[in-house]
Amino acid sequence: MKKLISLLLFVCSISTVCTADSLNPYVLAGIDQGSMESVASRLTDQLTTNGFEVVGSYAPAENPELQVICIAHNALEGAVRKSGGLTGFAAVLRVGLNKTGNGVAVSYTEPMYWGNAYFRKDFASVESAYKEVNAALKAAMSQLPEQIQQSFGSKKGMTAKKLQKYHYMMSMPYFDDVNELDEGNSFEQSMEIIEKSAADNPEVDIVYAVKFPDLKIALYGTALKGEKGEKHFLPKIDFNEPRHVPFLPYELLVLDGKVVSLHGKYRIALSFPDLKMGTFMKIMSTPGDIRDAQKSLVSE
Repeated sequence: MKKLISLLLFVCSISTVCTADSLNPYVLAGIDQGSMESVASRLTDQLTTNGFEVVGSYAPAENPELQVICIAHNALEGAVRKSGGLTGFAAVLRVGLNKTGNGVAVSYTEPMYWGNAYFRKDFASVESAYKEVNAALKAAMSQLPEQIQQSFGSKKGMTAKKLQKYHYMMSMPYFDDVNELDEGNSFEQSMEIIEKSAADNPEVDIVYAVKFPDLKIALYGTALKGEKGEKHFLPKIDFNEPRHVPFLPYELLVLDGKVVSLHGKYRIALSFPDLKMGTFMKIMSTPGDIRDAQKSLVSE
């Protein structure tokens, strides 16, 4: 009970620091009791009831106390179809489960935060879709027995304007400074290579695949294994409570015949905007390690 009270006080302090127009990367929805399997099953039912499709799930860093449920929604699909290109990264949101001494803490990626970051100056044209998704997520989470519903991930939060132009600091990459992993193949060939390689790849598993064949867009969620994978870098950056469980999986995107992923110095910083430079220095090699692991999926 003391731990739960401390957690509630922590998230309440976050909400008082953030201004009304600030956004955070995650929302701590509440606490549920039971095993990870039973909580995940109930959540899956509620998500489906509220219009979401569960496209994949896994345990980040192969930690049995963590689970991510990856979800798609018709409104998100419509937003991606409206803008295309790199907004394909926005096709999937994530729900995180963390087994604690007080039960299973349930969090999710805050739609408005990630929508502003990925659609940038075009966000106004898809804002109604994101409001629909946001309402559906809140409805799905309303069945949790212990409600919290507090945003977290950054003490000050970020405005929509800052998110649309986000980079961690001077000389660091922006949203469209992507890793170019492969090119020269057709859309169909790229997907075939990725999926065939993942079948026996020691560094990467595919958690989900969401495809828009008519747009020649496919989004893959990838679990990063091996000595330089999630077991290596996650404990070094995800050490505060609440845990940033919905940070993962790390995505790659097929655009026609090109395969790209978000630069680690952008994607990790966007997910952990309050981390100090000293912490980032501890994972100095991680952006390159992630790029290399994902590149192994397209190396024939």
